[in-house]
Amino acid sequence: MKIRLAALLACMALSAPLAAQQFDTISFGVDGGYPPFDVLAPSGEITGFDIDIANALCTQLKAKCVFVKQPFESMIAALNAHKFDAIIASLNITDERKKEVDFTDRYYRSAAQLVARKSSPLLPDAASLKGKTVGVQTGSTHEAFAKANWANHGVKIVGYANQDNVYLDLLSGRIDAALQDNIQAATGFIDTPRGQKFAFAGPVIQDGGISSDVGIAVNKDNPALRDALNGAIKAIRADGTYDAIQKKYFSFDIYGK
Repeated sequence: MKIRLAALLACMALSAPLAAQQFDTISFGVDGGYPPFDVLAPSGEITGFDIDIANALCTQLKAKCVFVKQPFESMIAALNAHKFDAIIASLNITDERKKEVDFTDRYYRSAAQLVARKSSPLLPDAASLKGKTVGVQTGSTHEAFAKANWANHGVKIVGYANQDNVYLDLLSGRIDAALQDNIQAATGFIDTPRGQKFAFAGPVIQDGGISSDVGIAVNKDNPALRDALNGAIKAIRADGTYDAIQKKYFSFDIYGK
């Protein structure tokens, strides 16, 4: 009888699901120059939608959030060098990036669109942009798209360390147009006082490489963190936390259907 009981207990132990891993601290790589998703204040504090989402996820997981400022173009390399645990920096989920890192489920959906002066006739195609200069954030999917589709057709593509620097040169006339996420462009530039003379130039670019889901990147050797973050994303979507954060920054649903 004792042998049978011991065998039964052993089987139960083997078949029981492993307890979810606990995380005391989760460090996130952030950009700090992509309003309203992340903004670097003069005090050195980084705020924005991405930061609020990360804090909500940490609260859900009973972990402390730590944010590490990192240039966007070296984010993935820094993650794989274990400088931080995850990246929350409006990263589009692409097949190319999935070769290097794992992604969580999406936490919003992105669409790419060109921005130019309101009087500009420019459209997001090589023929219209020939002879023009387009600004993009270095290391972004927008840069990769512009270089692959426009650079060989007489369009000059200029990379910038962060999105705010793109807008500064757009304002000064050093570039003719900017390519970026349209949510960021609307809330961080067009709908602000400095962007009054600018508008979207043409429709959303229908390309899965730049108009796609946005997720949190984690190391391929850390599936436990990916799974924990996925659970936390579902939880804040279900309990209303996500909607409350979204309403602070946007007047529309950015999560998508």
